[in-house]
Amino acid sequence: MTAALLGMLVELAQLEPVFAEPSERPEDALNRLVPILVVIADGDVDAFTSDLFVARAQHRGIGVIVFGIGKRGRRQPPEWARQRGLPYLELPTDAEQFGRILDQAIRQDRRSRLAGDRRSSAHVERAVDGTLIFHAESGERWYVYDRRSGERRRTPEQAAIEESYRAFVNQAGVELRVALDPDEFGDKSPRTLESQLARAK
Repeated sequence: MTAALLGMLVELAQLEPVFAEPSERPEDALNRLVPILVVIADGDVDAFTSDLFVARAQHRGIGVIVFGIGKRGRRQPPEWARQRGLPYLELPTDAEQFGRILDQAIRQDRRSRLAGDRRSSAHVERAVDGTLIFHAESGERWYVYDRRSGERRRTPEQAAIEESYRAFVNQAGVELRVALDPDEFGDKSPRTLESQLARAK
């Protein structure tokens, strides 16, 4: 069931999922399944979360995501994953959150971490799943999602609930929203996004 869910999320990100065989050693799976963009490792399986395996994957430029099954009251990654700065995915999740974590894992190498700490001019790019990413002048990265209300509105209360807005979500999962008119969604220039982010709440 877990493999099917992860496979579906990977396909929604427009990538092809591949799986290690049940009795296959992690190192053998890395050698057989080439090329690999990201490994999604079960946090409860020691072989896939050992320092040696993670180091081998990262040495080849392969990102590593640790996943766990949601437990009541716990939404934090395992301590060893937190110490190594590995992205953590708690199941069940939605396609947008999965896309953000996938993108973070792909970018998690020394060059991207160093570059992320430096101030640079604001710019935009696309994540692996096509999501727009806004890089603010501060160096912070924001995933941008447009939420447009439906055309059919029955009551003023429903119209208020269905407000159109642009959502900015950072790597920590903090979401800020700014209300937009329909004609404002087309402009996704860095200057406009910077202004909208400054107004977002």
